[in-house]
Amino acid sequence: MIDQYPKQPFGKKRQAYKSLFLFLLLLFPVSTSWASNDLSRLQQKITKTTQQSLKQKQQQQRLEDQVASAEKRTASAALIERKTQKKLIKKKRHLRDLQKNIQKLEKDTKTQQKLLQKLLLSAYMSGQHDFIKLLLNQENISKITRAKTYYQYLNEARLESLHTLQKTQEQLIDNRADVTQSLNDLYALDKQQKKTKKTLLQQKNKRQFALNKLNKDLNYQRSQLAKLNGAERALKTKLKKEKIIRQKTQARIQARIQANKEKERERAKNKRKKQLPIDQLKGKLKWPIKGKVLAHFGSKRSAKIRWKGILISANEGEKVKAVASGRVLFAGYFKGYGMVIALEHGDDHITLYAYNQALLYKTGETVFAGDNIALAGHSGGQERNSLYFELTYKGKAQNPLRWLQK
Repeated sequence: MIDQYPKQPFGKKRQAYKSLFLFLLLLFPVSTSWASNDLSRLQQKITKTTQQSLKQKQQQQRLEDQVASAEKRTASAALIERKTQKKLIKKKRHLRDLQKNIQKLEKDTKTQQKLLQKLLLSAYMSGQHDFIKLLLNQENISKITRAKTYYQYLNEARLESLHTLQKTQEQLIDNRADVTQSLNDLYALDKQQKKTKKTLLQQKNKRQFALNKLNKDLNYQRSQLAKLNGAERALKTKLKKEKIIRQKTQARIQARIQANKEKERERAKNKRKKQLPIDQLKGKLKWPIKGKVLAHFGSKRSAKIRWKGILISANEGEKVKAVASGRVLFAGYFKGYGMVIALEHGDDHITLYAYNQALLYKTGETVFAGDNIALAGHSGGQERNSLYFELTYKGKAQNPLRWLQK
């Protein structure tokens, strides 16, 4: 039964191989981890940029619709303004024609008035003389009557002509007033339309400016997105290559570790035959931890309880070593003792290590003398960092100091 557990501390070598394996295994994933983090950040940035571009495209569509609507309104206003301008030109031309007609009629009226005055004066002067002659001569009464009628008709015709001229002139003046009022209304309308057109043009220019800026930002976003996608592809290619390299490296390392394990098993097998039983190592066992004995075997722990082992001072996280080779009988939490690991060494010899911070082996695993089996602490409700070490034979507590080196 003693031959089941080797004497030599092969645990140190095995621990060295483990450390070598972990070191080599982690050597490549470090850069890969960085690259993976970079890829994750890059993909997050791509997602964010894509979302921003989508929002900007939606805003671009709204602005394009607004610019198109503004352009339509501006075009409609320009068309109305053009029609108004044409009306203004036509009204101005009509007004000029009316003004010319009025001036011509005024001139004709004055001419007719002057002519009538002359005719009347001439008729009066000559007519009065002739008419007196006719009366004195009394040769022909019918001639007198005809002459009188003629002069009356001529006078009435001239007056009628003057009246017609005056009436036409008044109508032209009324028309000129109407045209002037219409022209003033058109001027006011044209002014309002110009103001509306100016406002619409300003709104359109403002939206066009915003649209141009947004298009510029979108072009920049597209450029950035293209760069980010390119970087993502390059990084994925790099990660893929590194993964292949890592897998090959891990395979080589694993093969070496496996070969070393085989060699280690062979060495352990060869040396196991030379392993001495633990009862022959009394007084020769190495200490589980370097420290001061705080409580001795058999000393009072409380009024009715005595220590069945020894309490050794320790630093938090300090490595606890197996005093001899054996198998893990128990590894876990035990009330009052905290994190406990117990080793079975054969021939009913058991060592117990308590108050640990953490345990490095599991139940059923084999350990060698000198292996690091736990990390010291103050679990189990202890106030200070320490290690409780106990050794039993056939269930009876033994004084550890008699087994440990002096």
